[in-house]
Amino acid sequence: MPEFKLRLLDGRVVDSKNLRGRVTVIDFWATWCKPCIAEIPEYNRFYQEYSKKGVVLIAVASDSGTEAEVREAAKRLKMEYPVAAPALKDLDRLGEFEVLPTTWVFDARGKLVKEFLGASPDKHRTLRSLVDDLLTHAHAPDRSPRKNKVH
Repeated sequence: MPEFKLRLLDGRVVDSKNLRGRVTVIDFWATWCKPCIAEIPEYNRFYQEYSKKGVVLIAVASDSGTEAEVREAAKRLKMEYPVAAPALKDLDRLGEFEVLPTTWVFDARGKLVKEFLGASPDKHRTLRSLVDDLLTHAHAPDRSPRKNKVH
């Protein structure tokens, strides 16, 4: 997982160092991105269910205006999960992505295990299945090869 600190719209700061030991989902979205907006109800349900299991979900607004504009959009869109609206320099520290939405899933060790590009029809079913598997194996010894691949 890249090192970062993100200030959420509610004022809390998320430090990537504190995410070790937790399955983490980071969704890059934009206020003008129709597929991103269409996913919000599904992410609300995901957050309601999986935050109770210790999973972290953060929506990171990209190319969406000021923090105030993102805050207003998040309220209007009824986003029930943590949202960050980082400045461009802070967004760059997270890494590169070319498609919105882009969703990264990290295991409890901080390893990127899946990158979803776009909003395919089976994305959320696949996401839930993957996260369930990661939660089941969160405390199992790592026997995977030491290659840094994204599946």
